Amino acid sequence: MNILIAFWCLTTLIAFFSVLSAEYAPLQHRLLPWTGGLLLGIGLFWILPEMAEDRGWWPAVGGVSGILILLGLIDRYLYPICPFCAASVHAHHHAHGAAGSCRHAIKLGWPLLILGCIHMFFDGWTIALSHVPSVSSVGTALSWGAIVHNIPESVAIGVVAARLTLSRKRALLAVALLQTLMAAGGVLALAAGSAGSRLPELSAMPACAFLLLFGFLALEEEWRINGGTLAVRAAAPGLVGCGIAAMMTMFLTR
Repeated sequence: MNILIAFWCLTTLIAFFSVLSAEYAPLQHRLLPWTGGLLLGIGLFWILPEMAEDRGWWPAVGGVSGILILLGLIDRYLYPICPFCAASVHAHHHAHGAAGSCRHAIKLGWPLLILGCIHMFFDGWTIALSHVPSVSSVGTALSWGAIVHNIPESVAIGVVAARLTLSRKRALLAVALLQTLMAAGGVLALAAGSAGSRLPELSAMPACAFLLLFGFLALEEEWRINGGTLAVRAAAPGLVGCGIAAMMTMFLTR
């Protein structure tokens, strides 16, 4: 429980700092490729292998690939679900290939806040799984993946809150609300015990697909501007670091 409280305090401080530094664009653009590598690493090295061990490689890879393609088509042709566009981190003339393709995403405001609250609640629930007895290996992998991805996500939360609110005070209040929902999810997961571990396991496949999609989208602008080699190099620290951390976690938990 102390670890969960410490992690909640850490991510809250990161999100608050992100709100206060949201106007410093160079920092955001430097962090974006690293964040993309981290998100890809969580999906590829953490969640996917555990699903493959539980369900087999072909069903796991096939299911994640199908959901990923569907989400990509929705983002490209129907409605942008790119969180980096919502935060105006992407340059509009590069992202999604059209100048106005992401503009209406910035008007999401309250719907985005509601979705964020739901997302953070289940993030907290999933993070707490590592402290629930008798949880499966998939649940443990999801828990560690949620812990790692929540650190860069806290940066994104602060940036999005700052961009979609009218004042810094409202942005900080939005962050406080989201973090409170994450804490509530963790507390309820601990109260539910092993009975509450089934829901995150069922959501493992779409969660992995979303992480991969957001990872690719985070690298999109770097790839367009500087080319594939530099984009891969920029994403490598997050990707490789996540792979090493996943291997260490696997050895420590088995």
